[in-house]
This record gives sequence, structure tokens and C-alpha cells, in this order.
Amino acid sequence: MTGLMIILSLALVAFYVNDTWRANERARRVGRQACERAGVQLLDATVVRIGQRPVWGARGFALQRRYRFEFSADGAGRHPGEISLEGQQLKRVTLDWPDGGREFQGPDPDDRRGGPAG
Repeated sequence: MTGLMIILSLALVAFYVNDTWRANERARRVGRQACERAGVQLLDATVVRIGQRPVWGARGFALQRRYRFEFSADGAGRHPGEISLEGQQLKRVTLDWPDGGREFQGPDPDDRRGGPAG
């Protein structure tokens, strides 16, 4: 019985690590594409996870992850952006513009995962 619990625990850890890695890659891709569409530069070529919580969505249980990134409209300033994923599905991308405006991008209906193609 103990051996079975160890195997199940290891399988659960492996699933979580794999899912987290895939979500991080997806968020990085979404951030890059959002910046390209907005005509701005993604700084540091990366996103950082700032939050994670379990949710019960349309497809059942999933982890909702929030990521933060920075972009520059003029090459000098740094401005924040945020990405929200539910599982692998894109929920929202937000760009905070230097003039105080915000740009929201929701799921792309053409993508089978519910986000920008990639």
C-alpha cells in the first residue's frame, strides 16, 4: 500500500511539473504575440508567474495562473502587462499603456485552446 502511495505521489508531482512548464511556455508565447500585435517590445523576453489558484471552470478543475511581464512602447520606459491562463486556455491579456490607458485582449475564437495561436 505504501508503494502505491509513493507511485501516485510521484505521478502527481510529475503531472504538476509538466503542466506548470507547459503553462509557462504558453504564457511566454502569448506575451510575445500580444506585444507584437500592439507594436511594442516585450522586455527581458520573459514572463513571471505572480499567482496560482485552483478553479472550477467550464472544463472542470484547472489551475488559474497569472503572469506579469514588462513592455516598452518607446524603447526607454517600462510598462506592466498581465496574462491570465486557466489551465492552458488564455483568459485575458492586459497592457497598461504609458498614458494611463489599458488594452485588454480576450480569448481568440480561432484558436482551439482559446488563445492566440502559437
